Amino acid sequence: MSLDDLNDRSDQNDFLSGALHGAADAMPGGEVDDLHVSFGVVRDRVRRRRAAKVGSLAGASLVVAGVLAFGVTQTPLWNSADPVLPGSPTEIVAPNRSAEPTGEPSPSGPPATSVIQDGYVPSWIADLDAGLSCGMPVADLETTAQGWTSSSSGDIYAVTSEMGGEPSTSWGMSALVAGTGGSLDVPPVLVWSQDGVVVDLGTNVFDGSVMSAPLLSSEGGDVTEAQGGAFTTCAPVETETRDTFDTPLPAGDYEVRVVAFPQTASGAFATAVSEPVDVRLDADGAHSPTGTGGGAATIEPPEPVEGELSRFVLDRSTDWVSARLTQFGYVTTGTPVVTAECESADPADTVSIEMVQPSTNESFASFEVRCDGERFVSPSVVGGGEEVVDIRLASVPDGVARFWATLAPNTGGSGGNGGEAARACSADGLDLAYDPANSPSEGAGTKAAAIVDAALACDSDQLMGLANQDGTELMSTTETAEQTFALPDTDSGHYETLVRLLTGTVGAVAGESEGVPTVVWPRVSTEEFRDSDDAWQEVVDAGLLTQEQADSQRADTTFGYTGMVIGIGEDGTWRYYSASD
Repeated sequence: MSLDDLNDRSDQNDFLSGALHGAADAMPGGEVDDLHVSFGVVRDRVRRRRAAKVGSLAGASLVVAGVLAFGVTQTPLWNSADPVLPGSPTEIVAPNRSAEPTGEPSPSGPPATSVIQDGYVPSWIADLDAGLSCGMPVADLETTAQGWTSSSSGDIYAVTSEMGGEPSTSWGMSALVAGTGGSLDVPPVLVWSQDGVVVDLGTNVFDGSVMSAPLLSSEGGDVTEAQGGAFTTCAPVETETRDTFDTPLPAGDYEVRVVAFPQTASGAFATAVSEPVDVRLDADGAHSPTGTGGGAATIEPPEPVEGELSRFVLDRSTDWVSARLTQFGYVTTGTPVVTAECESADPADTVSIEMVQPSTNESFASFEVRCDGERFVSPSVVGGGEEVVDIRLASVPDGVARFWATLAPNTGGSGGNGGEAARACSADGLDLAYDPANSPSEGAGTKAAAIVDAALACDSDQLMGLANQDGTELMSTTETAEQTFALPDTDSGHYETLVRLLTGTVGAVAGESEGVPTVVWPRVSTEEFRDSDDAWQEVVDAGLLTQEQADSQRADTTFGYTGMVIGIGEDGTWRYYSASD
């Protein structure tokens, strides 16, 4: 049986359809509204890689990171300092989470077996012929893929979307999967059990809406995200076309295992099952034991403010970890900032955070937050595209008791969390100057210098006058200068972008209009320089792209550079300011 066979089924979209592009709120009622998975928190530093297809292993070990749109991976806590060596899947050891937390009574609810349908097999599991069924003894949940291992490397996490409609929540857990003699083409799932009985077989990862697993690299190996829905797949609700699922598991204590479905060399699917992780489910969500714990915490996250895009709150001050990312809105334009606080038993500890574009799973900004209780405000975050932006934790020291971070419009130093009124101009405070050497044409250079002066001065009248005078094409043929250069521009960031383009990159002649050549910034957007190392480095050094974004765009031989460009004729006519074609 092939993966294509499973993708052909019409009932394969119960949990994940629409999640990749933010369509969570459009999903039919009774299904999981979204499955947002992608917030990584690990003890060892984690570095982002570009999205890459997980292919045949053919004798090489595989450790992958599969990430869906919009989410967070809460706190994967690695208890082993030993690296995961290629070709040595047997050396991957599950973290020890056997210590029983104390001081907090177990939440009470009916047994999970009272809400599930004993013997039920979801259609995608039935097609695997893996011997899995709801209500089966957990002792029968075994690894059947020879040469493959699976282990949890992190705690359970939650992500909530509040982008219209009813809030929706899903679960996930970081894991390590390795094996030889086959391939892993879908993310692993979370399988829940209670009192020795399987009560949830995990979400459908075979429905075709899951991208090939992008990679999340670290010094100890790569991390893969195991998928889990907020509703058990062992309590089907029959409809005319397919089964749906809208029954949550009751509050109580559970064991959760990561189960991967590698496709062996023969084409059959097998299972790779991890050791169990203790999970507590209560009214506040799903929690893993803190293990070392972070001690008492005094800092508190601020109330959400207007325009806030996303926030992450981690609490390790009790016996059970609580972590949640809340998504409030989509990034359309502009340069928001990250505001954060961290508190730890050791004030010298730092938490590494990253901003990630979920559709490509690429990091476009990263910061270090000291755990001294002082508020951190980042520089403007450039990137993210017109979509949700993930806040991810690349490392969390053991002593951390509490951490919070928000992504919100720039408010002049408060990062969207109270304080001064919103800053009017994105170029305010930039200490950059135009260099005439950046233009191969004196006429184009003169106009470029005038644009920079107006933008640095945050002079909207002057910018509008320059654009209207030349009939400049702005953003789109229907947008006026008054719309493009209106203040405040902290959502659009046009003033800052103009300055960085013209002061930080070199122009190149590309094309002409009415017989007059046009000088274009940045030159990497031209055919002549689209594969120039120096030209690509310019846009990174100018702060227009991160190195990861530049590498990704350069690898795309169809489009190349896709950021903002400015075109000025050699006669000084400002011809356009828009996204690259």
